[in-house]
Amino acid sequence: MKNNQYDVCVAYRIYPRVSKVPFIHQDNKFKLAQVGVETFKASLGTLKAKVFFILDNCPSEYETMILEYFNKEDIEFVRCNAEGNLATFGRQLDILLTQSLSEVVYFAEDDYVYREDVMNNAISLLNNRSAHFVTLYDHLDSYTLDIHTMHRYKILLHENVHWRTSASTCLTFLTTKETLRKTEKVLRSYCYGNWDSSLWFALTKFNVFDFLFAIKMLIKDRFYFKMLLLSWIKGWPQIVFGKKYILAQPIPSMATHMEKVAIAPGVDWQKIVNAIDV
Repeated sequence: MKNNQYDVCVAYRIYPRVSKVPFIHQDNKFKLAQVGVETFKASLGTLKAKVFFILDNCPSEYETMILEYFNKEDIEFVRCNAEGNLATFGRQLDILLTQSLSEVVYFAEDDYVYREDVMNNAISLLNNRSAHFVTLYDHLDSYTLDIHTMHRYKILLHENVHWRTSASTCLTFLTTKETLRKTEKVLRSYCYGNWDSSLWFALTKFNVFDFLFAIKMLIKDRFYFKMLLLSWIKGWPQIVFGKKYILAQPIPSMATHMEKVAIAPGVDWQKIVNAIDV
């Protein structure tokens, strides 16, 4: 990949209300977001990052907080007026597709905790072309839900870090501009009613051709049947004619979603949070 001004370009979106039930700061989104920003900065190590903070109806104190961790010249604030989840994901796509600061791009949401100095290995895996997409989150779902456990996954070993291929992730992930351009239509379908898991199934092609499993889900669990159905409704051209993309996730996890019931296994996340001054 060609050298650019930054090692990674990030579109990081923040909304000032708590969603779901996080394992920390359940009643204080500002502190929750601060944990995310501080640990994300630590995850970068010595990498040079350009970060576009998409602030969706956030008070000015969020900008002040962010400037405690990032140099002003390395960030830009994109202020929105309560546009919501779908629209701000569209903004992330627009920003990362049109910027020319880095070939490596990262989509970030505000409710993640990161381990220190992990991003470099994730970027190295991407640059090695071992994966088209990388998530730093070792999803608990990968070990507990039939829709994930029924398939064989490949194991990847890169620079002494253990990775595995994955069927899906959330909307916090790493990729390249080249891959982003090729998959923009599928990813942007989220802005028009697709689910994150469904668009990933279309890209990775896990589950989508297992029609017996789909029938089983129709009988047993309509939620997961709808997930598979949406993959076809919103992404059938990619499923039928498109490339099968590789999504990788690390073991143990390099980051976790803060949702209390979905914490990544194998890491003491509370200890990481307790070690920072928030």
